[in-house]
Amino acid sequence: MQITYLLPTFLVLHLTALVLMAGTTLVDYLAYSSFWKFADQGSRPDALLNTMARLPRVAGIGAAVLIISGIGMMAVTHGVFGEQLWFRIKFALVLLVILNSLLIGRRQGLKLRKLLEAGELVFTTEVARIKSNIKTFHRLQLLLFSLIIFLSVFKFN
Repeated sequence: MQITYLLPTFLVLHLTALVLMAGTTLVDYLAYSSFWKFADQGSRPDALLNTMARLPRVAGIGAAVLIISGIGMMAVTHGVFGEQLWFRIKFALVLLVILNSLLIGRRQGLKLRKLLEAGELVFTTEVARIKSNIKTFHRLQLLLFSLIIFLSVFKFN
């Protein structure tokens, strides 16, 4: 592959990974919304739960491709973007996306799965808190992705 095609190739991979991560977050948000509706009716949608269990892996693959392609773009451009303010803010937002996923999203999902494995989902204050935390997690993730896209389009110095 010629060097002139490396940057566009990395950029396509980078944007695809970003769309994969943001899209997976949106699908996860919608799946949880459906799950809570089923739970309110007293039913347990096992097919939906199985699908929801696979979504973090898809987002993780997107994150890995995003990081690798980002490193590739920085290598090809010799780090020219690394000195710009918009990139530094974007990089911090990407770190927040990863931290939010690991510290809030993953933990709340595991707590919910443990409650589901223990028995029927009964709405208690703990379940209400998990529901609220998961909703906040998704909204924050989508906001962070929107800000990342905004910064990527309107590159200011």
